[in-house]
Amino acid sequence: MSTIGSGLMTALMMVVSSVFGVVAIDGVDAFTEERFVPQEKLDRAIMHITDDLMMIDACLVSEECTVDSMELNEKKTKLLDKLEQIDAYILNPSEVEKPLLHKHKKMDKNEFEDLTYEEHLSNKIVKLNDKIMIIDACQASEDCTVDEDILTKKEFRINMDLEKLNFCIENIEECESHKKDSKHKKHRK
Repeated sequence: MSTIGSGLMTALMMVVSSVFGVVAIDGVDAFTEERFVPQEKLDRAIMHITDDLMMIDACLVSEECTVDSMELNEKKTKLLDKLEQIDAYILNPSEVEKPLLHKHKKMDKNEFEDLTYEEHLSNKIVKLNDKIMIIDACQASEDCTVDEDILTKKEFRINMDLEKLNFCIENIEECESHKKDSKHKKHRK
């Protein structure tokens, strides 16, 4: 074995022994130890949720915002539930289940089974345009106090996504084959 290889092996053994040494000293299994969600993450999640709630409220009262009010109210209910979960966790972290802080919902595959790729892209474009409308309603409302920089960043990201989707609408075959190729690569790993 080369000196570099033996040096790496020695370093690895030191790290492993130090980890297990600490575990043995503390008498706690480091792999099953319950970890608490850091307060900064909770605060950040609360901020994002309250921003989203303000934007939804601005859209609901705006005549220019034509996003489906039932969908907005459903989303608002889910966000309020998530806010309650976070608040309950903050009050009693050892007894309340950790809240899921991930913003992105998992997509239901059955929802898209009957759609063509082009229909799927069109649905995504409609949803992104709805998000732009919600941002515009917030910017027009005095009651919506979401920071302008946050709104600008959100709008920029949405516009980038819209550009990609519009490109794919114009070049269906190219995007569809790329999507199939990337799915194939994921399954091989």
